[in-house]
Amino acid sequence: MRKYRLSEQTRQYCYEEEHGKQSVTLRQIVALIDFADVKAGSEGGWVDEECALSQQGECWIYDVNSVVFAGARIRDDARLTGFCVVSHEATIGGRACIHTSQISHHAQISDNVTVTQSQVRGYCRLADEARLLPHCQVIAARGLTADRDKVLQIYQRATVSASRILHQAQIYGRCLR
Repeated sequence: MRKYRLSEQTRQYCYEEEHGKQSVTLRQIVALIDFADVKAGSEGGWVDEECALSQQGECWIYDVNSVVFAGARIRDDARLTGFCVVSHEATIGGRACIHTSQISHHAQISDNVTVTQSQVRGYCRLADEARLLPHCQVIAARGLTADRDKVLQIYQRATVSASRILHQAQIYGRCLR
């Protein structure tokens, strides 16, 4: 059973890329049934294709200004609240809660991760019960060490606040940064 549909209304979203301004056409999501705390008929955020938001689970894009595009995926019971921009093959799943943040470029967020008012960009993995509190900037890059496949990770119960985390950093345990 489908839990939402795409509205007929479209919207252009403009964003900056390395090679200049880009634009994507988006359609708004509209709930078809009641689930979690979403009521049938509720309008949510905007996506470029139906597979951007899974029809399974209780995932939802709550803010009517939020956008998900360029191969990004929201699945399971993940929640986007406040104005969020999720793009460029980022994946958000599990029971992750993303609030007023930008997630992009292959970032993987899962489990019970919370990201608040932060930016996560690049090949990285946030998992378990990790938390990014306001004003964090995670900029991941692969291939900077002998282990070319190593990715930046923040996991277990690590909490990061008002920090810049770069490249292939590993933050875990009960670490408070």
